[in-house]
Amino acid sequence: MKLISRLHAAGAAFLAAAALLGAGAATGQTYPQKPLTLIVPYAAGGPTDQHLRAVAEEAGKTLGQAVVLDNRPGASGTNAAATLTRAMPDGYTLGVLPASVYREPYINKVPFDPATSFSYVILLSDYAFGLAVKADAPWKTWEDFAADAARRPGKINVGATGAVGTPRIVMDEIGEAAKLQFNMIPFKGDAEVTNAILGGHIDAAPLSGVAVPHIDAGKMRYLVMLTPQRVKRYPQIPTLKELGIDTSIDSPYGIAGPAGMDPQRVKLVHDAFKKALDSAASQRVLDQLNQPVNYLGPEDYRKYALATSAREKERVARLRAKGLIE
Repeated sequence: MKLISRLHAAGAAFLAAAALLGAGAATGQTYPQKPLTLIVPYAAGGPTDQHLRAVAEEAGKTLGQAVVLDNRPGASGTNAAATLTRAMPDGYTLGVLPASVYREPYINKVPFDPATSFSYVILLSDYAFGLAVKADAPWKTWEDFAADAARRPGKINVGATGAVGTPRIVMDEIGEAAKLQFNMIPFKGDAEVTNAILGGHIDAAPLSGVAVPHIDAGKMRYLVMLTPQRVKRYPQIPTLKELGIDTSIDSPYGIAGPAGMDPQRVKLVHDAFKKALDSAASQRVLDQLNQPVNYLGPEDYRKYALATSAREKERVARLRAKGLIE
């Protein structure tokens, strides 16, 4: 009988240990066991892709598994968001969410809802936009530019990506605030806008990191920054807010997973990408692109997403009232 009791006790202990091991696997202690996929809604080789490749490589070192980028440009930057709605919430499929994700649901039919479709992981960085002109442009300051626009309403050609992209919307808001009228010209991407400025086909454009090499080469310059604060790379250039127009471009990007991810897996991914964001490799790319770190953790990122979605709903309603979108 003693032998049978000992066997029963040993069996119970084994089952308890197995249960604990299973619980550990379920809560993410054995995660990840294979490479992760990070869906990037931009073309390979572009400025944002460069930064994401740097942080993905660093995060992979911490996670012990590679983070493989899957580039899916198009659809106003919402392809990653749409793909997450079809992915398993196991932490192996992640996506990059740009600012358009919060606006597009109010413009077109999309399969996602910023309030319910994602497990927010980490906000990474923000694009530092400035109003760029060709180096030999006649305006030396924003005041020069605004005075000329006031004298010649609708005659200054300003390019921006997309008909309802964040830079385009903000230029409309700037026009309203400063009582100026620009001739807005939509382009498919920042590279096209940049070439149009350099070729003299347009007069100005709100541009972020894509302008930096041309500014450093003396072919382009910023008249004013469209950021909340002055930027480290060009500390001498004032912001529009400093000059009395309370408008700036808020266009950050971050990483999310499908809704329903295990919180412990969210934390593991967050911690790995936070370490990567703080790495020397990440900072080198951000410095090259003239971008700041704009970090938020999972809960603050979720709150930001909800607040931004509400703001974009109001923006789209205003654009519709003006006839800028259907």
